[in-house]
Amino acid sequence: MGGILAMTRSLFAISALLALGACSSSGTSPVVDAIKEVILPSKPEAPTVTSGGSTLTRERIEQYGLALIRARIEGEEVSNILTGTALNGRYVTYISSYRQNITMLGTLVTGTRGLGGDLLAVRNDLNDPVATLTPAADWPSTLTRDYRFPGVGPAGKTISVNCRLMPSPETTIAIVEVIYNVTPFTEVCAGDGTQFTNTYHVETDTGQIWRTHQWVGAQRGYLNIEVLEPLTID
Repeated sequence: MGGILAMTRSLFAISALLALGACSSSGTSPVVDAIKEVILPSKPEAPTVTSGGSTLTRERIEQYGLALIRARIEGEEVSNILTGTALNGRYVTYISSYRQNITMLGTLVTGTRGLGGDLLAVRNDLNDPVATLTPAADWPSTLTRDYRFPGVGPAGKTISVNCRLMPSPETTIAIVEVIYNVTPFTEVCAGDGTQFTNTYHVETDTGQIWRTHQWVGAQRGYLNIEVLEPLTID
C-alpha cells in the first residue's frame, strides 16, 4: 500500500503544486515557474532538454518527486521529458509538453499517441522481463509479443513476433549523475514480415531497466528512453 500511495503522490504532484501556486497573491507563482522549467523544456525561458541532459540535474529530479522519463525518436536530436500522469492497473501513461503520450507496462512501451503512426497496444507474455521487474539472471531466452497498429477495420493491424534475448557482460551507465551497474540485453524479434532489434540496460540485481531502445512501429521506428525517476508498485 505504501508503494501505491507514493506512486499516486508522484502521479498527481503537478496538480497539487499547481493548486498551491494558484493561492499565491504575488502574480505568477514561483512553484508554477519551477514546474514549467522542468516539465516544459520547450519554453523560451528553459532551454530544450537534449539527450545530453546538460540542463537537468539529479537534485532537480529528486526535488520534484515526479515520475519522469526522457524520450527521443531515433533520428531526431531533441529529447523530451515526459511525466507520469495516468495510471490504469500497472500501465502508466507519460505525457510531454507537446501532448505526446507514451504508455508503458514496466518499461515495455505498449502505446504511443501524437508521435505519428501510433502504436495502439502490445500483448506480452506473463514472464516478459521488460514488463515486470526481473533480475538479469532470471531473464528468459525467448518470448513472444503482438503489436497492434491502426489499420482497416476496428481491430487494426497486428504484427506477431518471436524474440530472442541475449545478454552481454555487465557494465555501468550514467544517467543524470547516477551510476548504475547494468547487464545489457539485445532482443531480436521477427514475424509477419517484420524484424527489429531492441536493447535494454537492466540493473543486474533488481531488474530495473534504466535505458532502452525500442521499436514502436514501421512508421516511427525506434524510441530511445531513459528512466529518470521510476514508478514502483509494491
